[in-house]
Amino acid sequence: MKLPRIRIPLPLAALVSLAATYLLFGLVGHAPWKSHDAIGVGVMHQMLNGAGLDNWLVPRLAGERYLEDGPLYYVLAALCAKLLSFVFAAHDAARIASAISIGAAIWLLRTAARQLHGRNESDNAALVLIGCLGLFIHAHEVLAANGALAGAALAWLGITRATRTIANAGVDGTAARRNALVAGLMFGAGASIALWSKGPAPVLPLLASALAAPLLGSAWRTRAWLAFVATGLAIIAAALFLWLMALHMDNPLLPAAWLQAQVDFFAAPTGARMLEQLQLLSWAAWPAWPLALWALWDRRRRLRNDPLLPTVAGAIAALAVFLFAHDVNELAALPLLPPLALLAGAGVLMLRRGAANAMTWFGAITFTLLGALVWLGWVAMMTGIPKQVALNFAKLEPGHVPQFSVWALAIGLLLSLAWICLIARSERSLQKSAAIWAGGVSFLWSLTMTLWLPWIDYGKTYAPVSASLSAALRNAQLSANACISSRGLGESQRAAFDYHARIVTRRLEVVPNAHCPALLTQGSASASDRVDAGWHRIWEGNRPRDRERYRLYVRDAAHN
Repeated sequence: MKLPRIRIPLPLAALVSLAATYLLFGLVGHAPWKSHDAIGVGVMHQMLNGAGLDNWLVPRLAGERYLEDGPLYYVLAALCAKLLSFVFAAHDAARIASAISIGAAIWLLRTAARQLHGRNESDNAALVLIGCLGLFIHAHEVLAANGALAGAALAWLGITRATRTIANAGVDGTAARRNALVAGLMFGAGASIALWSKGPAPVLPLLASALAAPLLGSAWRTRAWLAFVATGLAIIAAALFLWLMALHMDNPLLPAAWLQAQVDFFAAPTGARMLEQLQLLSWAAWPAWPLALWALWDRRRRLRNDPLLPTVAGAIAALAVFLFAHDVNELAALPLLPPLALLAGAGVLMLRRGAANAMTWFGAITFTLLGALVWLGWVAMMTGIPKQVALNFAKLEPGHVPQFSVWALAIGLLLSLAWICLIARSERSLQKSAAIWAGGVSFLWSLTMTLWLPWIDYGKTYAPVSASLSAALRNAQLSANACISSRGLGESQRAAFDYHARIVTRRLEVVPNAHCPALLTQGSASASDRVDAGWHRIWEGNRPRDRERYRLYVRDAAHN
C-alpha cells in the first residue's frame, strides 16, 4: 500500500504530534540525573517535605536556601509531583512541569509569530524552537529555566501583539491604546513569570526590546506603545517588590543576598571566554541563528520601521546577557532562543531553494545516520554483535546488564518508520527544511530515550550510591538525619543524597565549626582526603564510571 503524501506546511494535528513526541519521551522512567535535573528534583523535594510556607516561597537545596532561582517553577513541579503521586514517582511527575512549560513556550511563540508574520511563519518559528540543539536535553529536566522560557514566550506574545496593534490601528487611536494595554498585561505577566522562575537575567532582553524600539524606530513613538510599556513595567515592578518582600519575610538579610547572587551571574567577558561562548552558541542555537540572520539580511534596508525591530533589539540584548554570563553553558543561551526563533520563522520562507534543499538533506542524512547508530548500539547491547561495539558499551558502564524489551523494540520501529515517512513522503516546500530538522531532533531524542534509556540511567543515577551510603550510616549506628558534616560535595550530589536517602549534611564550607560524629567528603579516585587525626574511614562509593569518590568518616571514640 502506498503511503499518503505528508502536506507541508504540516497540518496542525501533525505539528501537535511532533511536539508531543518531542516533549513526552524521556520525561519518566529514570532517576534524577546529574547535574541540573538532580538539583531541580532536590529543590522540589524540599518544598514537599519542608515545614512551613517559607519552603514554598524561598527555594531550598539540601536544607540551605537556593538563591539562584525563584520559586514559581518549583511550585509547579511540586504540585505535579503531589497530584500525580498515584501514577509516577516524585521525580518523574516533577518533570511534567517541564513538559507543560516547554509546550506552553512552543504554543505561545507560535502565536506570537502569527501576530508578527502569518500562519506559515508561525509554524516555522515553532519548528525552529523544537529543533534548537541547546534545548532538547534541558527541556526534559526539572529546570527553572524552562519556566522562565514559558514566561518569556508570553512576554514576546505581548510585544508582537503591541507591534501589530500599532501597525493596524493608527498612530494614536483609542483602539490601539486599549489593545496595547492588553498586550502590556501579557508582557508584564510573562516577564514576571520569568523573574519568579529564574531571576532578572531572562527579563533583561524583554525590557530592552520594549524600551529600545521607540529609540530606534519612529513607528513605536506612540501613546499606544507608551501605554503598553508602562503597563508591563508596573506589573514587573510589582512582581519584583513581592519577591523581595517574600525574601525579607524569610530573613531580612536575604534581599541583599539575592541581589548579590544575581550580580554574580555576570562577569566581565574576556577574549578567550567569549570565543568559547560563541562556539557553544553556534550549535546550541542551531538552526535558529543562521535563519534569523538571513531574515535580517533580507530586510536590512527597511529594518528601522519593520515590525521585526523590537525582536531584533531583544535578540541583541539576549546575546549581550549571554556573553556577560559568568558560566559558559547552554542554559545561559536559552533566553536567546525565542527572539531568534521569531526571526527565523520569517527566514525560512526567504531561503533560496538551493539553500532550503541543502538544509533539508543535511538534516535528513545527519539524523538518519545518528538514528542508525542508536539502533546499532542497541543491537550490540542485546546480542553482543558487533563485538567491539558491545565491549565499548560495557566498558563505559561496567556492571550494566541489558534487558530486552519488546515494547522498546516496537516503539523504536514505529518511530523509525515515522521518520522515514517524513523524509520520503513529505511535499517539496521551503518549509520542509524546518519540518525535517525539528522532526529529526524529535526522532533522535525519542529513539535514544526508548532504546538506550536503561543504559544511560544506570550510569547517571545516584540511587545505588545513596542506598550504599545510607546502609553504611546504619552500620555505624547513625541515622540519616544525624549530624553529618561534609566537604567538597557538589550541588547535584547534595540534592541526590537528600532525595534518595534523606541525608542532609552540614557543609564545612558554610559552617566551618560544625562538630559532627560523621564526615562525608567528595574527591577524586587518585587523591586521598586530607582529614584530621581522629577520623576513621568506614565507607567509600562512586557511580560505575565516575572518577568522583565519596568517602564517609566517623570519629574515633577517643576523639569524640
